[in-house]
Amino acid sequence: MDVKGSKQIHGRFTLIVVSISVWIYIIWSLNTSGYFEAWRLWCIPSETPAFIDFRLIPSGAETFRSGIDPAISNPNDPKGNIFNYPKIWYLFFYTGITQRDTIWISTVLIFLFFLAVSAFPEKLTTKDSLLTLLVVFSPAAILLYERGNVDLAFFALCGLAIILVDRFPAWGAVSLLVASVFKLFPFFGVGVFLSENKDRFYRYLLICTFIFLTYVVMSFESLKAAWSLTLRGTRSSYGDLVIFDLFHDLLYNYFFRLTNGNWVDVLLDVFPHFIALMLLAIAFYFGVKSKYPLSTDSERNLTAFRMGACIYLGTFLLGNNWDYRLAFLIFTIPQISRWMSSLRKNHLQYWSVLGAFVVLLISCWYTFNRCFYLFFTHGKFDFYLTVFDEIMNWFLFFALAYLLAISAPNWVRSFSWKPTWREILKLTKADLNENKS
Repeated sequence: MDVKGSKQIHGRFTLIVVSISVWIYIIWSLNTSGYFEAWRLWCIPSETPAFIDFRLIPSGAETFRSGIDPAISNPNDPKGNIFNYPKIWYLFFYTGITQRDTIWISTVLIFLFFLAVSAFPEKLTTKDSLLTLLVVFSPAAILLYERGNVDLAFFALCGLAIILVDRFPAWGAVSLLVASVFKLFPFFGVGVFLSENKDRFYRYLLICTFIFLTYVVMSFESLKAAWSLTLRGTRSSYGDLVIFDLFHDLLYNYFFRLTNGNWVDVLLDVFPHFIALMLLAIAFYFGVKSKYPLSTDSERNLTAFRMGACIYLGTFLLGNNWDYRLAFLIFTIPQISRWMSSLRKNHLQYWSVLGAFVVLLISCWYTFNRCFYLFFTHGKFDFYLTVFDEIMNWFLFFALAYLLAISAPNWVRSFSWKPTWREILKLTKADLNENKS
């Protein structure tokens, strides 16, 4: 076996062994120290009963079977939370699921999450694994495990899509669409098809977009209701609206004076998205115009990077997301690590990649950093730390957009975007004939 192959085996072995070791510690701590003490190490806002986020589904099923719509009233939920998922989730209400199933189902979801974490990277050295583990066991990801949030399942589906896109892109599209039907945000990961040539990329993009938009139109009222019921925060959150919410009163007064009271609410809703889109355009422009594009020694790792980066960019533009969704940035780490190892340290691209990794860690470790900050400052200036965290999220937004552009295929960087529709139709017909045979 060559040295590179040995390093890659050691890298995956390190990832698996460390993950198992940390979970053994967590389980031991849960049994010996109690629920809250076990999670205190990561300074996350833990809640009981265990896996409180997942309990919304079986509690909703119990309420539904009692003749009450859980989207209106959900008395069986431990926290009394209204069921805020689209109507398609009601399919699970007919499975007989109850809150007694919470522990084993959430455990299976966590197992599938870590199965995806260990399976999606194509090449993984020990260094790559250690950097990945910094995000896998960051407070943002730990919050996902502690709550048993269903994003665990969609992370696994996105990981499966990454693996399938390499050899069976059509099945990769199916995996991504299944995830997108239940939770809309995985659709942003459609950027994984940039690994295909231009015509195939457009083909998968158009097919996926058509199916996705058809579902959205048919389920619009349900999706709208679910969106309005979803709880949102400012602390422990990211998105282009968050920092503007922190300064809401100041901005409201400014826009009120600027417009004489007209269109103030509209400006507060639209202005953050406008700023984010402008920043996205600037990052893309500088990325595609760079004379030193980023290459890769692993197409799958680059595909995974595109999945994680596109999901972050898309969810950031949605306005507000809880920090546990930062766990999808795990997909970006193997490729970021390889870039940091292969680029010269005096090269501008090296500092771009390193900067992206540093702000990524700051975002994922926010709650832990906050605990230490408040301890040493005796609880002062907490607001300013939150503002700093949101500024880091904006830097991460710009950095990932830049890295996406600078590592994009040549046809993207050369602005030769016009698809050859005849070739797309030809490829589609060929696949249909192959499936029939």
